[in-house]
Amino acid sequence: MVPTPTDDDTRNQPTEGSPSRSSGANPSDLTDDERYDLLYRATREAIWDVVGTATLILFYVALSAISLSIALGGLGPFLRGSASYVALVIGVVALAVGVFALVRVYRLVTE
Repeated sequence: MVPTPTDDDTRNQPTEGSPSRSSGANPSDLTDDERYDLLYRATREAIWDVVGTATLILFYVALSAISLSIALGGLGPFLRGSASYVALVIGVVALAVGVFALVRVYRLVTE
């Protein structure tokens, strides 16, 4: 069964004599300026995607290093029997944050 066109469908259709500006336009129909703008935006978004992912990975690596060192500081004395329960709670929370950050780094790297 073929759907009937609605008002939304007919509004987006180019009229006779007007250039097609739809997202499905053939790249060869674009002018040089439009093609330049399209390539410029695509390149800029790709570069920022790489830079943003690298920055996020570095942030998570630093967060995991800091939180795992806090976890060692909180859990180490407790395991030797000379620390309080507050140190245990802080160590467990820091350990959870560190593991979360390492999982995020793994997921970002393996995308």
